[in-house]
Amino acid sequence: MKKKFPEYYYPTDSELEKLWEDCIFIFDTSVILNLYQYSVKSRDEFLSILKKISDRIWIPYQVGKEYHSRRPHIIREQKEKYLKIQDKIDEIKNKFISDIEKEKSVEYHPFIDKNELKKKIGDAFTNLNSYLKDCEKKYPDLTRKDNIGEEIDKLFEDKIGDEYTREKLKELNEAGKKRYEQKIPPGFSDQQKGNDKQYGDYISWVQIIEYAKMKNKPVIFVTDDEKNDWWLIHDYQKSTQEIILPHPELIKEFVSETNNRFYMYNSENFMKSYRKFLKEKVSNNTIKEVRNLRNRKIHQNLFDLYSSLAYASLLKDPKFLEAIKQQENLQKQFNTPEFLEAIKRLENFQKLFGSKFFEVTREKIVNSHNQEDIEENNQD
Repeated sequence: MKKKFPEYYYPTDSELEKLWEDCIFIFDTSVILNLYQYSVKSRDEFLSILKKISDRIWIPYQVGKEYHSRRPHIIREQKEKYLKIQDKIDEIKNKFISDIEKEKSVEYHPFIDKNELKKKIGDAFTNLNSYLKDCEKKYPDLTRKDNIGEEIDKLFEDKIGDEYTREKLKELNEAGKKRYEQKIPPGFSDQQKGNDKQYGDYISWVQIIEYAKMKNKPVIFVTDDEKNDWWLIHDYQKSTQEIILPHPELIKEFVSETNNRFYMYNSENFMKSYRKFLKEKVSNNTIKEVRNLRNRKIHQNLFDLYSSLAYASLLKDPKFLEAIKQQENLQKQFNTPEFLEAIKRLENFQKLFGSKFFEVTREKIVNSHNQEDIEENNQD
């Protein structure tokens, strides 16, 4: 069986060891962009690995193009995370103080000064904000001076494929369309992107095969793109999904076209195998961080997928469409003069409850009850 269907079997350790000794290492856009999302220590270790094998690394032109187009978004996204955390802290702080303000057991507690309590809460959140600002300062403004990008530029200088002509790209797009219709990997999972962007993975794949032919070398391809047009996956689109092998059709096509071996890793398994077959040290903490980032992205991608599928399904549900219609009608009613007048009266009523007049009235009622309690005690 293995002789007829080798693409469905794991390589042996001896086969992988030979592959690691002689191969070209080719990296996907996802692997390079993830360098912007690791801690400094993990990023430096990953870059150190790439430097040690720098005479055998290469990327397709399409990967370089995608890296440069997506890089500003990744940098901005990292900066925006600080703002999101800051907003969340402020939201929690305001709710906390609001709840304390409303809590009667605090207001009338004999040993708790409500104002002092609110001050201490404010101080605690101020310390949190200071810590967050310090963390933000440690993340440099990469839009001005990108030290990570400079390292990447040096690593892949003269190690990148050439740009295809417009005629060649048109030819590849047409070939990609036919392949996608038959679910031939890679790239058919990107059809929802529409236009020519959907063919990016296929164009990279063509250039990988061409480069391997020219160099007459086997290839190890490293990608953190974990879709079923790159991998054979158990329970794809489920939280229990498990990668079994590189997609067998990719292995078969590569061997057929180049007469050389092909294998794939994600970043985590690439580092583990680098340690095993090249006998180099790699920190377990770095491997763990790389794995955690990948898992977060898998879960986010699954959530986005489920959300889009669920919403598409709802749009076909008559009950959901009727509910949307009722909501729109209700919104129209909210904007009527009668409703706005009722809201205005309610706001005035709430202001009355928060006024000094109401506070004085409340104190009189409380004092009256206290006086009644004293008189009852005297009678007893």
